[in-house]
Amino acid sequence: MNNTLDNGFEQNFNAAMKMSLEEYDYESLLGFLRCGKIPERQIAALKLNEIKSIEDAKILVSNLTGQDGKVREAVSFKINELVKNTDYMPVFLDEKIFEILIQGIMDINGNVCRQIIEVISNLKQNSCFRDYISKKLPESTKKILKKTAKLSSKDKQYVISKRNFQLYWCLEALYDFVEHIDYKILKEIILKTAEFENYTIREKTAKILTKIDSPEFKELKQKLKNDENYYVKRLL
Repeated sequence: MNNTLDNGFEQNFNAAMKMSLEEYDYESLLGFLRCGKIPERQIAALKLNEIKSIEDAKILVSNLTGQDGKVREAVSFKINELVKNTDYMPVFLDEKIFEILIQGIMDINGNVCRQIIEVISNLKQNSCFRDYISKKLPESTKKILKKTAKLSSKDKQYVISKRNFQLYWCLEALYDFVEHIDYKILKEIILKTAEFENYTIREKTAKILTKIDSPEFKELKQKLKNDENYYVKRLL
């Protein structure tokens, strides 16, 4: 079994090394992203230096879900790199792409989450994207909260950790959109996450509260300011 895994890793590594030394035209790279193997998709994403259309952007972004972690990480890096160029930003303004980006925020790989949060921060200047994320991201966060509420101590730790991890990154992303999110929905999320046993969730909640100037949250801010965890109370 271990030999099989080792052989598979070596084959992928060798294939990736070979591809990294080769030159490919734009269409060939897109072809790898459509139906290539793990190393082909990974290296194709890293070698892609431009995006010519929304349809091509969809091909790249589609690799952000359902693929090996190495592929998702390479794709998230490339999307972030391209979006920072104002010439390419418009090709990522499509609702199908928006939905996949939200999924990327909740990836199990923290490096993917970080890259995609930076992507949505850059795309925020577009009003259509901003409106979409400001509605859909809180909805996704509420769904995670509902699933988390159903978990008990009997559930396996990795399930609980996964939900907390997803919630952590959703809150980190929400921070950048606080002023655009429906106040009632934001309040509902904050009141629940402020009570989490996991301090990293309380920390992100405290961070969001630094952007909200409302007497409604005065007591909650004070409570978190006196939190037992340094990383929570240091923010308020």
